[in-house]
Amino acid sequence: LASEFGQRVALIDLNLQFGDAVIFVSELPPPSNVAELSQQIHRLDASLLAASMLEAAPNFFVLAAPENPEHAADVKREHVQAIVDLARANYDFVVLDLSRSLDAVTLQGLDMADTIFPVLHLTLPFIRDGKRLLSIFHSLGYPPEKIKLIVNRFEKGGEISLHDMERAVDEKVSYVVPNSYQAAA
Repeated sequence: LASEFGQRVALIDLNLQFGDAVIFVSELPPPSNVAELSQQIHRLDASLLAASMLEAAPNFFVLAAPENPEHAADVKREHVQAIVDLARANYDFVVLDLSRSLDAVTLQGLDMADTIFPVLHLTLPFIRDGKRLLSIFHSLGYPPEKIKLIVNRFEKGGEISLHDMERAVDEKVSYVVPNSYQAAA
């Protein structure tokens, strides 16, 4: 979105205990993180948000997760609301990287999302967890069009097919990412 279409993109890493999105996109240390920004939420404005983000590439900005997992407790649901609302007003696209646990922060991010992209693998544990997750999304009242399943590390001819998974979770797969470690890296 940033490099091919010139859109301003904000990636907010809300995997507060084990977030590592920033290390995948830059070798530079982030100027701040979600927890530090939450501690200054009373003075949150566009300038503070911009100063807290690392510009990983032209038009691509990252708000890192806290370096220390203990600081995850500093981020509250209302902080996520304020940060995401401000990011939406200042960036063309806001991408949230969420944790696998369904805590208050993750649920706030999911509630605010226009589209949710659960990433699954074609393995029994992922399929079982995916089915549970989709059930939770349904119970939260998320419309089906909000959910777009992604299968990561896809290999044709595997033990479990895409059709098998779609039947098991009662949902169509929207996208597949081929199993190519070298290309992904």
